[in-house]
This record gives sequence, C-alpha cells and structure tokens, in this order.
Amino acid sequence: MHKKNDLFLLIGCATIILFICSTIRHILFQSNALDLGWFDQGVYLISQGKPPIISFVDYHILGDHIAFILYPIALLYKIYPSVYWLLFLQAFSLSLAAFPLWQLAIEAGLKEKQAYTLALVYLLYPLIFNVNLFDFHPEVIAVPEIFWTILAARLNNLWGFCLGIIIILGCKAILSLTLLGMGIWLLLWEKKKISGIIAIISGILWFIITTKLLIPLLTGKSAVIEMADSRYSYLGDSLPAIIFNLFLKPDLVLGKIFTGNNLEYLILLIIPLVWGLSWRYSAPIIAAIPALALNLLADHAPQKNLTTQYSLPI
Repeated sequence: MHKKNDLFLLIGCATIILFICSTIRHILFQSNALDLGWFDQGVYLISQGKPPIISFVDYHILGDHIAFILYPIALLYKIYPSVYWLLFLQAFSLSLAAFPLWQLAIEAGLKEKQAYTLALVYLLYPLIFNVNLFDFHPEVIAVPEIFWTILAARLNNLWGFCLGIIIILGCKAILSLTLLGMGIWLLLWEKKKISGIIAIISGILWFIITTKLLIPLLTGKSAVIEMADSRYSYLGDSLPAIIFNLFLKPDLVLGKIFTGNNLEYLILLIIPLVWGLSWRYSAPIIAAIPALALNLLADHAPQKNLTTQYSLPI
C-alpha cells in the first residue's frame, strides 16, 4: 500500500509538471494552429451543439481520424471553454498510464518496488515529455487504455477488454492496426483466444469501415489515396496497389527501410530501454509492429523521431 500511495503521488506530480510545461509553451506562443487549434476549434463547436467543421480543411472533425473520443471531451468545454482542458487532459492521460503499467508488473509477479521503478521508467521515457509539449492529440488517451486493455485480457475480464477496445479505436482510426497486432500477440503468444480474436476482428473491421466508408463520407476524399499522395506515394495510389508493392517489390520497400534516418530513429526508440530488454520476453513487440512499420515506411520526417505522437503506440 505504501508503494501504491507513492505511485499516486508520482502520477500527480508528473501530471502537474507536464501540464505546467505545455501551458508555458502555449503562453509563449510556441503552440501551433495545427494541431492544437484544430482540436480546440472542433471540441468547442461540439460543446456548443454546432457542426464541428474545421476551418482549415472545411470538413467534419471526424473526417480527420474518426476520433469520436472528442465528443465526451467536449463535456469539459461545457463547464468552461478553454484550450487548457486539452493540455491538462493530455498531461493527465500520459501520466495515468503509469498506474495500469504498475498493475501489469504486479500481475506478472514483480515486487511493488520493482513495479514502481518500471512506472518511473515509463514516465522518464523521452517521448512522453516530448509528445506532451507537441500541442494536443487525442491518441494520448489511448496510452493508458492500451495497458488497461492488456491487463483486462490477462485477467480474463472480457467486458473491460471490449470497453478498452472501443476507447482505443475512438482515439484514432489508425490504432486499429495496433489493435490487430495486439490481437495476434494475445492469440498466439498469450493464449488468450477470445480476447485475441476480438481484437483482430475489431481492428480489421474498423480499419475497413473508417478508410472505405466513414472518412470518404465525411471528407469527400479517399483516406488511402490522400495518405498515399504524401507519405506513401512511392508505394501506389490505392490500398491494393500499396499491398501489392509491399510484397512484390522488395527492392522498393527495403530501399525506404534501410536508411540512415530509420537507423537513427530505431536507436532513439531503443536506447532509453536497452538496459531492460530481453529477447526471451520480446513477444509484446508484435503489437508494436504495425505502428513501427508505418513510421519506417513513411516518407515523412516527423514520423521518425521522438518528438511527435506517431511513436506513441510503439
């Protein structure tokens, strides 16, 4: 109980520190219209019962990443409309993830002191501080939820697991691929048949629904084509073409993966944790493969560093 109280104190202190830092950045006019202004505008319009049409692009905010988690977030703006709600929610979500991580460590048989140390290691991981400063992104809410969902699977809490999936998918559509990877890991390595199958089916279905139906409906554009036009244009201009070239044009893919930028990115990802990594217990990395592959394949520099939100699922 003593260590648990220390953990809550740690989470509280981390939340305050992260919130103060992002607030100072905003006060000093270092925050951006993209993405902080984007979500502030959308959440405000939702709170006022108005269509959340983002002025930057002139389409519904859900057309971006189908982040329906923004609707319950808008309840905070009903209390008082302020961008600082978003900054606080981000700081709190990133800090709160230390608690389910601590629970996972205890469930795995570690002592409370060791579990507390792992929670501290998580909070000190460079990406956590950097993402907190990088405006606001709803996928930060998925970070603690991913840990809780895994915990629910290990405890055979099916209802908690399903609720976690809904929240994760509601933070960003592309997290459906992370959920797919998580499902494969749970099914084949953790021997959690029901949870694994649910995660795999949910991930596949949500990816298809969002990219082929919801995003085109809300934006008038194909999600895959719009993505291919910028970050993955070298792979093709449609989903079938991208999949075809991934498997049948290895020279094209390998030429993009084996680069100095990607090597630097992998080193930055691993270095803070290299002291504790073990190949014997590396199976959970399977859940990180979709997000890692997207970042390595992308022709987009911000996806290859620890300052943006793209590495959060990893």
